[in-house]
Amino acid sequence: MGQRVARALICVCSALLFAGACGKAGDTKLTELQRVKSGLLDVVLLSSHDAIRHGQDSFVVEFRTSDGVLVDVGDVKGSATMPMPGTPMFGSLDVKKTNTPGRYSVDAKFDMAGTWRTTLQWQGASGAGSVTFAGNVQ
Repeated sequence: MGQRVARALICVCSALLFAGACGKAGDTKLTELQRVKSGLLDVVLLSSHDAIRHGQDSFVVEFRTSDGVLVDVGDVKGSATMPMPGTPMFGSLDVKKTNTPGRYSVDAKFDMAGTWRTTLQWQGASGAGSVTFAGNVQ
């Protein structure tokens, strides 16, 4: 009976250590690339890179009060355009809520490097809003 308890304890401890190590490996340092004010909110664009990259990329958008508290703004939609002579180029943004209220993940596709205008629109219990980021995609 003592060996069973010891084995079970070892298994539980190993599982906890493994889970803790996996959580640390998944932590990604995010760099603030841009911050734009919209009414009482700061909309913050964060990336694990030093810049948004052309092709497929992903980044994070946070909605914060002036004192830094994350705010869930409800449903968020995004669009991206690159002004060009004639017809603008369009990128794609797929914005999804994360498990952290006020933090949204964005899967993006920008077909080429250059200056892109990214617009985010939201609608939720606290109201609606929008903001546009103009920035360089590398």
